[in-house]
Amino acid sequence: MKTWPLWIAGVTALAAVFHILTVFVFPYGVMNRAIAGIAAEAGGVNKAIYPDRPTAEARGIVRPSPDLLYAACVYDVSDRPVKLSSPVPETYWSLSTFAANTDNFFVVNDREVRGKRIEIILAANEDTVPEPGVPLIVAPSEKGIVLFRSLVPSDEAVAEIDTLRRQAKCEPL
Repeated sequence: MKTWPLWIAGVTALAAVFHILTVFVFPYGVMNRAIAGIAAEAGGVNKAIYPDRPTAEARGIVRPSPDLLYAACVYDVSDRPVKLSSPVPETYWSLSTFAANTDNFFVVNDREVRGKRIEIILAANEDTVPEPGVPLIVAPSEKGIVLFRSLVPSDEAVAEIDTLRRQAKCEPL
């Protein structure tokens, strides 16, 4: 009967270890795998990829929607800032940035963009002088992922949306 305090202590210690792994280690492992996959497909960092339209088997992006076309890149701001740019189609569109721990730290969508094109400077710190009129976003990690999404409202619009999506860029300054 006197062993139950040991069992409680053991279970509590095990729960604490799993909690630490889940909160602090697992997100980095997930992102490291995603970063490696996107960078390999793009041939490096700060280069966009334009995957095929998702199907039920697609899993390059977590839970992809077949109604969206995606563009993605691995950003690396360790040496210099990165310029993110894209035309904004006449349909739903968004740009999301994810840090090395999976945190989404910046999002903008078609309703927030003034004009038909967006440009953003992603940098490691606020000391970067952005181009005039181009917003500066400070990344919380040196590497992460940028995800562009464009809604395809109909099969007839796929070619037009795809042409615009392929103009999405992640380029070092």
